[in-house]
Amino acid sequence: MARQHNNSRSKSTKSKTQRRRPIEEKLLKKFERYRRNKVVNISAMRDGKKMAAALQESVSSDETFKELHPAHAMYAFAQNQLSIMAEQLTLLDEPDRLTKVISKMEELHSPGGPPMSPITTSFFACWSLLDLSVGLAKETFTTLSIAIGRRYGTSNVLLELMQALQDSRMGIYQHEGAHNGIIVLRELVTDKVYHCYCASGYTGEAGQLWYVRLLPPPTQQFSEHIVFTTPYRLVAPDSDAWLAYFDRCLNAEGSIASRTDAYELHMKYGPSHDFWLEFVYEAYVNYQPGVIFLQGLPDRAESRPCSPINLDKSQSELLESLLNHD
Repeated sequence: MARQHNNSRSKSTKSKTQRRRPIEEKLLKKFERYRRNKVVNISAMRDGKKMAAALQESVSSDETFKELHPAHAMYAFAQNQLSIMAEQLTLLDEPDRLTKVISKMEELHSPGGPPMSPITTSFFACWSLLDLSVGLAKETFTTLSIAIGRRYGTSNVLLELMQALQDSRMGIYQHEGAHNGIIVLRELVTDKVYHCYCASGYTGEAGQLWYVRLLPPPTQQFSEHIVFTTPYRLVAPDSDAWLAYFDRCLNAEGSIASRTDAYELHMKYGPSHDFWLEFVYEAYVNYQPGVIFLQGLPDRAESRPCSPINLDKSQSELLESLLNHD
């Protein structure tokens, strides 16, 4: 099979940059005052400029990246910088709508990974920084951070990594085999094929379905995409059932001309803020190091083991068994 190094950035996602961004506009107008009054501290972004240069120079150093694949290390560094900046932005009024939703979701889903929660720290961080959005322009903490970074001199290297993160999304892929640690994933709806390195270390087997976030090679010296989040392996139902699900939900989005665009929007934003968080939380079955197992479909509550329907049913059955016990 020939390699196809597809760029996983969504055309439909990037088109949002043409729309007016009211939160960004308000934030940039006030940000210098915030900085002078020490409401926020942008030293992290200035330090980030120096660190990004050092990262680029030493990306092949075993000593520096002995525990991380170097391409993964670049994205992990960029995400860490985004987290620092987002923490500063939560102190301000402008992105208050984003801050409130994140706080509520943390309370509901207790992210951190199994056994406490199926929602891993990396999955939740990507959702809160990259996918949780408000307004027609789909403003996120990352779009705001990039705008501020451009104004205050963050390096182009770091800004490009941040933009690649912002353009990314979760997707559902069929595993088509692995060789020497490189995994071949084919996306169900787009049918695009990616050769990937999995950051969690899980290799998997051909035929499996994965729900993951892929990132493109960060520089030309790399050829593989990065499976950035811990793989969620969809143990049931099969690929035909998932394709039928997409037929149902994408047809409902008739205002979007392209099926691919509709799919990409659905996977990144969902029909509601917590759509994919709720799916992961309710579909959880089990886990092993490097992989988490899910079962069910987003639009079939009875198919998800931890949905309220099934939990209520389990409680009712338990109560009945206790009442009928001799």
